[in-house]
Amino acid sequence: MPAKYLYRIDDITPEMDWDNFWPYINLFKKYNVKPLIGIVPDNRDPKLCKGEKRQDFWDVMRKLQQEGTVDFAQHGYQHVYTTFKRGLLGAQYGFSAQSEFVGLSYQEQYDKIKAGMNILKHEKIETNIWMAPSHSYDKNTLKALYNLKFKSVTDGIALYPYIKDKLIFIPQQMWSPRYFPFGIMTICLHPSTDPSIVFNKIEIHLNNTQSISINEALNYQQGNFMYFGNTIFKLYFIIRTNTVILKNKFIKVLKKISFL
Repeated sequence: MPAKYLYRIDDITPEMDWDNFWPYINLFKKYNVKPLIGIVPDNRDPKLCKGEKRQDFWDVMRKLQQEGTVDFAQHGYQHVYTTFKRGLLGAQYGFSAQSEFVGLSYQEQYDKIKAGMNILKHEKIETNIWMAPSHSYDKNTLKALYNLKFKSVTDGIALYPYIKDKLIFIPQQMWSPRYFPFGIMTICLHPSTDPSIVFNKIEIHLNNTQSISINEALNYQQGNFMYFGNTIFKLYFIIRTNTVILKNKFIKVLKKISFL
């Protein structure tokens, strides 16, 4: 089975760079592709304030929902990093040591996630999909998500969807369009990235691959082949990550020696 690709766009806020956002949305519309977009319910992160705040933000999001143009994920709560811990993924794959949730108690995480849920519900944005800021979550995060009736997490290093802590994980492996022979591959984009940098690359990719929505990805059934593929891919990713880490450490040592 050839690879299928899911596009997601993180960091959707009223203050994002709208001049970057719309070209992505219009391109996906052109190819009848339904991306997953991650809304920060109550953005307090100044790094995500790239443009003028749109007062009609929620109207725009509801319109996209009504048109069936996109699917939504809840992207954290306020996108403010409160700890400097890697979480379950970061510990294995070297992701950034920063988190809105990791290390907080179960109740603290539950309350923050629920507060974000309530905002989305109030604005009539429907989703049961979670997108963690900086790919950072821990056991308490997953427990809170399950108890709050979330169904899926868009994250994880694997080839195919898998179940962990009673949640379906749709893996996210790429940050720009690339090609892989098989698997369900999620490509992560950001509205802070100028579309001109990757626009042509995305269009070529859309022309030469099969794209799916998050709901189509969720319908993939677990099987022995998928389990085997996920295990091999995780081992490959761990080896690759540790190779890069060792290489960087070696370069630092050489630089220190050169100054002696």
